[in-house]
Amino acid sequence: MKELPKINQLRNFQAIIRYGSIRTASQALFQTQPAMTRSIQELERILGVTLLARGPQGMVLTKMGRIFEPRVAMLLNDLERAVDELHQASQISEGTVVFGCSHLPAFSIMPAVINTFQKEHPTATITIIEGQLSELITSLRLGRIDFYLGIASPEISMNEFFIENAIKTEFCIMARHGHPLAGSTALSQLQGCKWYFPNARTGYYKELEKHIFPNGKQADSRIIYGDSMTIGEQLVTNEDYLFIGPKAILNVDHIKDIVSIVPVKETLPAAEYTLIYKQQLGLTPLAKELMDEINAACTAFLTNPV
Repeated sequence: MKELPKINQLRNFQAIIRYGSIRTASQALFQTQPAMTRSIQELERILGVTLLARGPQGMVLTKMGRIFEPRVAMLLNDLERAVDELHQASQISEGTVVFGCSHLPAFSIMPAVINTFQKEHPTATITIIEGQLSELITSLRLGRIDFYLGIASPEISMNEFFIENAIKTEFCIMARHGHPLAGSTALSQLQGCKWYFPNARTGYYKELEKHIFPNGKQADSRIIYGDSMTIGEQLVTNEDYLFIGPKAILNVDHIKDIVSIVPVKETLPAAEYTLIYKQQLGLTPLAKELMDEINAACTAFLTNPV
């Protein structure tokens, strides 16, 4: 069998990429700089390639390093997940869960679900990463997040994922109560308005833009992209921005008190919310339990008529 790299060598390699220099990485990992340098040199000897080179602003990946880096990230992540799963199974610790979700679940169902789950598992570490699937798909594929809840993107292949649930929900245009165009009955009346759209390179929201602006955006149209519901709320309530969202969002008391549906005659395409995770990696018991609770809450929320 060929000589294989050691775990500490891979961690050192990853640390140098993260911090940009051997000196900073060695300080972060409480090692001497010469020791870390020898570790990387030994790693490169084992692999027979050069992984890192010194650039004008620090250490940078070579062509071989760029090929190797995602494999290292996946390997170390899988190892950490395996240890975490054993700890959970043996009740040594509660473990960790990292998951992604789009802005609507984060704003509506997630606070109550997480609060209840944290009470049941007080020592569990939970990390939520908010964003669209097109932005988080790489992290999901590499195992950096356990599962994702959000709008499906037809451009992204789902062959490597388990789809735990898929719910179609009706979307509409919304504005604050009293907005000058709150009573508009056609999309043509909304051309040249200010809009707040979720940030997505592909997928549902990009297609929605084509639906709303069939002839292209007018010169006076203003669009801000983002995944922050806090910023979006301020833009909608204080700056008269319009936004797109599922009708189910009006089931949130705080939201229905400040916004209403703009009654345009055109029907917006429905969106499909999915809960997915990578087949190859599976889920730890803790992640599976949290995912099931989120699944139940999301289904109840999205299927509850306004």
